[in-house]
Amino acid sequence: MTEQAHITPTISDALFSCVYRWVHGDPISESETLAAIQRHAKEDDPYCQLAKRLKSVAVNNTNYDWMCEQGYIQTDNDKQRESRSSLILEYINAQELKTILTDTDRLFRLFPPEPKKVQKSSLPLSVGSLGYDARQDYVIKGYLPALSLCSIYGPSGSYKSFLAVSWACHIASGKTWAGKRVTDGAVLYVVGEGGIGVPRRIKAWEKVYNQDKPLTSLYLVNRPVFPVRHQEVNEVLLAVNYIKEMTGKNVELIVFDTLARCFGGSDENDARDMGAFIEGCDTIKRESGATVLVVHHSGKDEAKGARGSSAFRAALDAEFNVKREDENKALILSCTKMKDSEEPQRHAYDLRTVELFHDEDDELITSLTVMDKPREVKETDPALVGITRLTDNHTTLWQSIRSRTSKNEPCTRAILRDDLKALLGDDAVRKSFGRWLDKLKTEGLVRIEGDNVYPVNPE
Repeated sequence: MTEQAHITPTISDALFSCVYRWVHGDPISESETLAAIQRHAKEDDPYCQLAKRLKSVAVNNTNYDWMCEQGYIQTDNDKQRESRSSLILEYINAQELKTILTDTDRLFRLFPPEPKKVQKSSLPLSVGSLGYDARQDYVIKGYLPALSLCSIYGPSGSYKSFLAVSWACHIASGKTWAGKRVTDGAVLYVVGEGGIGVPRRIKAWEKVYNQDKPLTSLYLVNRPVFPVRHQEVNEVLLAVNYIKEMTGKNVELIVFDTLARCFGGSDENDARDMGAFIEGCDTIKRESGATVLVVHHSGKDEAKGARGSSAFRAALDAEFNVKREDENKALILSCTKMKDSEEPQRHAYDLRTVELFHDEDDELITSLTVMDKPREVKETDPALVGITRLTDNHTTLWQSIRSRTSKNEPCTRAILRDDLKALLGDDAVRKSFGRWLDKLKTEGLVRIEGDNVYPVNPE
């Protein structure tokens, strides 16, 4: 029978553990040594005597200086192990100690390796389709998602800032916009450009939609704010907290009007500069819990979208193009990006002139407000571009002529008159049909041969 086979069954797990820990410089407690003494109760048993000896050097049973003097602590590892082993060898022989220290089966059982701890990531992880049915929250349902970065862009004079003011006012009042539910909350509007124009637009909205009562949940910042600067971001967040305290409402929308005025001295075309702007907006969005709306200009080629680095559009959750509807006092709103839901339909919105006050020269000061009733866009036929003083009735007559001739259908005065009566009513057509047709002839759009009417340029 080998030495290990003789030793291993006779020494208890409790004493085995104390010996192993002691030799390797680990502290042992009095309770651990008492457990070993209970397992080896015979006074003449060397293991009992060893257990009692280890109890005397257990934690709190001896003093620090003595432990140092004996070489049990505060020395190099080899000397410490030799000193501690010497204490054990007073009670068992070297072979027994070696057997204890090399009994791998018992070591793994009594001191199993700790499972490897996998450090948890702070990233917001989810599995598969979990959360697919989560509700999509909106600031304006179908248009501005909650906690998002959005933009409206268009050329100068396209009424884009009027739209931004309209959205801000509806949210600050809790009133639906274009029949869509809004989240009632406070709004912070950064007036980077526009000066007194923005307060006047708000006043116009109050007169039309709020019985001329002031909006108390819409706050203006009357200078540009630069999200690329950490101090400016902090100031915005301080303003958000102040507004929340004053209104008792969460700030649901923060508007930067415009990107150009809030970009500082940076280059809109530089992806790094644009990245810094986006990072600042994201910080504001994350810390405030609000949707950030950036009013932006279109580029020289409007067909290519907004001005500047494409990194901006890539970072957006929603983007809208705004342009004027020909010479009408109306805007056309088109969604050009909606990341996580269906794009809203393209519609036109009329603007109403609102009288505000008379100035010191008794001149009437007015502004415009967006009427939130969507309608179909009045598309302009390329053949009509540049022709002045065209009314909707002229356009309707022209479209009827083009429609009939493109289908090789009869197109006479009488037939056209009947077409327009069905659309516009008998009285209007009876009184004005001749003048409408003469206008199209004078402008070179149609030729009249007897009772038949033909477009001059049918392509």
